[in-house]
Amino acid sequence: MSQSQPPADLAAFRQGLAALWQRADAAFAQVAQSFPAEVRCGSGCDDCCHAVFDLTPAEALALALAFRRLPRNARREALRRAEKAEALFDQVARQALGQSPEERLMTFSRARVACPLLEKGRCLLYAERPLTCRLYGIPVAGGEEAHVCPRSGFDQGESYPTANWDLIQAALEPLSGLALELAPQLGDERRDLARVLRWAQAQALTLEALEA
Repeated sequence: MSQSQPPADLAAFRQGLAALWQRADAAFAQVAQSFPAEVRCGSGCDDCCHAVFDLTPAEALALALAFRRLPRNARREALRRAEKAEALFDQVARQALGQSPEERLMTFSRARVACPLLEKGRCLLYAERPLTCRLYGIPVAGGEEAHVCPRSGFDQGESYPTANWDLIQAALEPLSGLALELAPQLGDERRDLARVLRWAQAQALTLEALEA
């Protein structure tokens, strides 16, 4: 089968994730249009590129496939940065051990780790960026907590349209199941982005066969 005609399951996976990305982008655009002074994202702002978070199997597979399409030199430099990012992520995780859920959330939210895909202030895989990146800059709520970019102009105590992170994660679940059918080597654990890139490098033949 040619690369322009991927397996049906892979095509369905990509279509499902693309639809979710479109919904997230539309939600962001709607808030940005309604609150232009509060949403301060723009060229040169990379605060979201220093946030610490992990990825579901669905987003890990999508990012791994996209990473394999980058030029070799770009991949090599990103992997070099990934080693440093992975070590810093582990340092934050060790610090969070034994903390209460509230303290752990604060520890991770305050951590600053540069994304390995950040090169000269721009994302190498912007079109395939994860949902966390797509919604960063507008209010997002998960569980009983709400979060917003510290550089934004949203005022504490005020009511704003808010993206529901729990619903987003629920929508990702079936796509993660499909991702694990396509690439069982992923495993069902969540990975930080640096480890996703290193996994993509280690599973190059698996990813090539998946798209063949």
